[in-house]
Amino acid sequence: MDSIMKQLSRVIHYIAQVILLLMAILITLDVLSRWILKAPITGTVDFTELGLSLVIFLSLAYTHVREGHITIDFVIERFSTRIQWIFESVINLLITGLMLLVAWSTCEYAIRLFYAHTVTGDLRIPLFPIAMLAVIGTMLFALTAFLHAIHYLQKVVHSNES
Repeated sequence: MDSIMKQLSRVIHYIAQVILLLMAILITLDVLSRWILKAPITGTVDFTELGLSLVIFLSLAYTHVREGHITIDFVIERFSTRIQWIFESVINLLITGLMLLVAWSTCEYAIRLFYAHTVTGDLRIPLFPIAMLAVIGTMLFALTAFLHAIHYLQKVVHSNES
């Protein structure tokens, strides 16, 4: 399961990278178009807003798999390794719970967007699919945190056996 999560989060992260690259290209072309042709590219703001949301939510799980989130561990590092593992387990369980709440709330929001037929301002792109992708990204982050918690709890249990 752990290797499947790593692969899945990596694939989704690559998708986020492509979105980020496309956003950079679009913004560059929009600026050039404004400057040279005196005409902006319609929908640049729509794509940038949606793309940024996707980049953030689709990168969370991968960042957690890589343990790339910022940590302030100057207090925790003073404790024994076993206590650090317990702390990591608790933190990851808290992250799991919080991300499940965020996913639930975002899913409810996505459903409201669907029934209200909410779209972007310029290009009329439906917001529902983007919100559901945010739910998926958040759920993957929660699952990754849960797997980290299990990993650290296993270390704690095995350290007791030795």
